[in-house]
Amino acid sequence: MNSGQQILTIFAIAILTILIINVYKSQSLKQEMIYSNEAILTGTDLAQSLLNEIEAKAFDEKTVSQSVSIADTLTSPDSLGAETGEYTTTQFDDIDDYNNYTRSDSLGKLGLFNLWVKVYYINKLSPDVESSTQTFSKQIDILLTNFSVPDTIRFHQVISY
Repeated sequence: MNSGQQILTIFAIAILTILIINVYKSQSLKQEMIYSNEAILTGTDLAQSLLNEIEAKAFDEKTVSQSVSIADTLTSPDSLGAETGEYTTTQFDDIDDYNNYTRSDSLGKLGLFNLWVKVYYINKLSPDVESSTQTFSKQIDILLTNFSVPDTIRFHQVISY
């Protein structure tokens, strides 16, 4: 084998090596995207399930057993959250009991999903701004994190009385 053939053989082996590395890299990225998409879909299901659970509760502690016609009689913004004696979601009786609630669900290969809930009053005319006074609208924000998801996923829902 002369030097020209040796150079061609080395060149062919280098091209083959680069091709094999690119195939493995592509497969690795594909698998990473599959896990990420599966985690996003599973996380969305978990967040939607939690949101459905929250929406099934009364609007406010004051509306559990009676109706309210004046917003000022609702729970003050400073007091949103679980009342004394409410430690689990089965004890929660209104939407704002979930304020600052956290839940972690471990799902096999997808790992740990962390959910955090924030509930606050908003004005209908400016729903992006948290209200410092009681209104007949509350926003529920659910934040979701998981190691397979590149960023925190945010879910928002407005509930009006």
